[in-house]
Amino acid sequence: MKAYLQRVHPQSGVVWFYSIQIQRDLLGEWQLIREWGRSGSSGTLRRQIFDGLDPAIESMDLLVEQLREKGFTVVMREGLSAEAVH
Repeated sequence: MKAYLQRVHPQSGVVWFYSIQIQRDLLGEWQLIREWGRSGSSGTLRRQIFDGLDPAIESMDLLVEQLREKGFTVVMREGLSAEAVH
């Protein structure tokens, strides 16, 4: 499951990105991996571990909604949302 969002600053044309991905690591734990920054930069990377897939999906859905409220547009989204899991 993953999502990619962008926000373009209207005056300068600078593009900001936010990438979110859920994946299982080698130990079987679910991770929410976030990367964000200005387009063309390496960005900032953060990983968060979850006990199960459902909490990770719920966190991703919440994060996408918060970013949309800040002016980001969803460019691509693949996978299930929390509503589709239950």
